[in-house]
Amino acid sequence: MSKSEDAFTALRSDILDAVLPPDEPLVIASLRERYGYGWTPLREALPRLEAENLVVFQQNRGYRVAPVSAKSLRDLQAARLAVESALLQSSIEKGDGDWEGRIVAAHHLLAKAPSPAPGMKEEGVRHWEERHDAFHDALLGAGGSDWLMRFQRQTADQLHRHHRFMVHGPNSRGILDTVDRNAFEEVLQKTLGLDHHTMLMEAVLSRNVRLSLALLKEHIGFSLAVYETLWPENDAIDHTD
Repeated sequence: MSKSEDAFTALRSDILDAVLPPDEPLVIASLRERYGYGWTPLREALPRLEAENLVVFQQNRGYRVAPVSAKSLRDLQAARLAVESALLQSSIEKGDGDWEGRIVAAHHLLAKAPSPAPGMKEEGVRHWEERHDAFHDALLGAGGSDWLMRFQRQTADQLHRHHRFMVHGPNSRGILDTVDRNAFEEVLQKTLGLDHHTMLMEAVLSRNVRLSLALLKEHIGFSLAVYETLWPENDAIDHTD
């Protein structure tokens, strides 16, 4: 890859993982020192990140990492439901035996990955995330719409950034000591545990569109419930100016 592509990839990865947190100023001189790239690769990377809504440009302030908020999280979850519902229904209608095999294989690998839990090392979390994403990609893989898949990936990236910031950002420090631990672990297990993924797989493989869409909606609702359990106030995760 070119240096410009390398710089773009490095910045994008750190923004998605909230290593570069929301509203972080992106000053070229500081980025050069941090990443070791020259002026040109970094200058070329920032507009590309802006085009993906990961970076914003403000007059007299320059580039900054795009903000996150509870409102945008809910908006993204609604967008995810709309896009993935359309892709899932289309996949059920069009998917062949190879598609079914990919779903079963992805579920098998997901079953072997321990679900994330408070205190799990980053390596373990990433391993589960990769297998979890692969399972959902397999479910949607026969949808037949390149545009919808692009929208799905963009939405997934933005949700990943929101989730990472809420779990690892400064607003999350000590939060687990202030919430109902049993309630949190219950909703976390529903979201990340294998049981609901298995139910979703079985409904999809049986070609039951209505049940599959209902389970997908429930699954996405679980994800939002995790963060509403941690941040019950609507504006508690806002990180905007």
